[in-house]
Amino acid sequence: MVTNRPVVDFDPIFKCIPQLQGLDCNKTRITKLSGYTNQNFRLVNGVQDWVLRIPKTETNQYINRQFEAHNAEIAETLGLAPKCAWRDQNGLSLTSTLNRTRPITPNDISRESISQQLVTVMRSLHDCNKNFQGQVDLGELLVQYYRLVPASHRHLASSVYEVAQAKIEKLLVRDSRLRPSHNDLVLENILIDDSDRIWIIDWEYSSMASPYWDLATVCNALAFDRYQSSELLNIYRQKALGNDLELLIDYRYILQVLSICWMAAFTKTDVESQIQSLSRDPGFEASG
Repeated sequence: MVTNRPVVDFDPIFKCIPQLQGLDCNKTRITKLSGYTNQNFRLVNGVQDWVLRIPKTETNQYINRQFEAHNAEIAETLGLAPKCAWRDQNGLSLTSTLNRTRPITPNDISRESISQQLVTVMRSLHDCNKNFQGQVDLGELLVQYYRLVPASHRHLASSVYEVAQAKIEKLLVRDSRLRPSHNDLVLENILIDDSDRIWIIDWEYSSMASPYWDLATVCNALAFDRYQSSELLNIYRQKALGNDLELLIDYRYILQVLSICWMAAFTKTDVESQIQSLSRDPGFEASG
């Protein structure tokens, strides 16, 4: 039985994945899960419970699947990510379902024990002394994303795009630290289970990057104001990173512009209101 999904021919997929061979896709409960970059499905057949990821064809133009596999395996050994049972070079993958988990919420983060644990998870990744494959050039990435924006929306994004470019030039001087980073810590990629353990999923964009990238992504996902951003940075504080709130705010701005460009290119989201909001409050003085 298949629920809530577009038409997908699962039969050849089941046949090519060893763990699914011999199973009848028509007798497997298949439920569509959320996801922008990929199509994700939960497969339940008797005692077997998997998450199947089917990458959208165009994603391999900007995602290095070899890098993703290498980095995700490190995250698995650190106990930060669920074990991937099988993956191919094009991004098709099968992972054991994490039972009794759900995406983390702002209410969860408001609990001191959970916010502390999330910071601990980020620091354990950033300080693991492992080398992730891949390194993102923020300036080049911004240009690539801006070029993806439809011409009808590009004029709307031009002002925030130019500000982001200027901020990136300053970052190259102020911040040169590179650590293993997830780079996409939106709430949907941070799961919490019944025992309040935090898991991180979807390592497609992971690479060596500044720790501020992950911190800024979390702040943006939670719509933190400037004070809340400062509080998160204070919890995270470590000697090697320092406590540069302005640097964090600049990363937040740049990543917000990247997000706006991506949504304008690949979704039907109304980005005009987001551009206006960012233009009115570039320093994230207000929350929400």
